[in-house]
Amino acid sequence: MRYSDHIDYLVSSLVYLSSHSYYWARSPTNMATELSLDAERLRKVFDGFPGLYRRSVRTSSSGEHYYAVQARYAQREGGDIGDPEQISYIAPLPTERLKLIIDFVVHSAEAERASRRAWVVNTVSMTAAIVAATAAVTVALLKHAA
Repeated sequence: MRYSDHIDYLVSSLVYLSSHSYYWARSPTNMATELSLDAERLRKVFDGFPGLYRRSVRTSSSGEHYYAVQARYAQREGGDIGDPEQISYIAPLPTERLKLIIDFVVHSAEAERASRRAWVVNTVSMTAAIVAATAAVTVALLKHAA
């Protein structure tokens, strides 16, 4: 998955899951409903970026996994932290840590865009060079044949 293709869902879910004072993890359906997002796309984002999001072993009554931000989950103390959608046992991420994560995502998305732009420029340049070389050879062959 590309950061640049999902930057909107990444930023909104990271901010929500890192700073919410009640929920430290959510099921994709419940979070999507609350944020007016597409639940299936949100699930794909969660599963597509396992370095950012942790999928719980525990599931909801509907069989959905809960997802948390890895950095926030790492702050937990103790063993069992209870039901993610009932009460928060994990403090929100400090602002500087959340900013670090958001900066990483934004820089990764921009690097992907820059790489894509470079690929397009290189492809156009190579195509132009091939067309120019073909034209030069064609002109030389026509002059030689005349």
